[in-house]
Amino acid sequence: MVDYGEELQISGIWIIGLGAIVAALGHTEQTLTGTGLGKDFIIKGNVIEAIGNSLQAIGVEKEVQSKGEISEIYTIIGCWLEASGNATTAVGLADERIPEDEGIKLSALGSGVLSLGAAFETLGAVYSKDSLSRSLEIVGNSFIALGALLESIGSVFTLNTKKDIGEKLSLVGSWTQVLGGIILIYAFTFLDN
Repeated sequence: MVDYGEELQISGIWIIGLGAIVAALGHTEQTLTGTGLGKDFIIKGNVIEAIGNSLQAIGVEKEVQSKGEISEIYTIIGCWLEASGNATTAVGLADERIPEDEGIKLSALGSGVLSLGAAFETLGAVYSKDSLSRSLEIVGNSFIALGALLESIGSVFTLNTKKDIGEKLSLVGSWTQVLGGIILIYAFTFLDN
């Protein structure tokens, strides 16, 4: 019998990884060129990640329904927080009607919410039953939480007219999230849960 909850989780994690790479490439282009050329990639990457987070949350919800493990509640909350954080960041950067500084504030808020969501997912892994992938889930989600926090702090620096250091923090944060995503892909795809 096919476990659709697990399939949705794995698909979501792969989509999150893809979105993180797209956003990180955008941050790289933006930082290296000193222009807004990477903005479209950052927006698209965050939208892709939000879709992946949503699929992952739905998959975990199906697991809870079939297995009834209470520790998964942290993971579900985390996934939905990450999805809303990524969506907030994308809206803040994409909506041309929003003044630039307000868009950066939304991006900072979105990255902060994403970081909180990844921290909740880390807690979900900490409280889950022991498995081969558990420690990697903790590490991967911790990297995502740290990376999103660095992006949020980078946005705050940018708002405070320290654009150069802000972009560098966001760049490091985005690639830190890619690392976390790769660890999660490995944990969920190649190790037994």
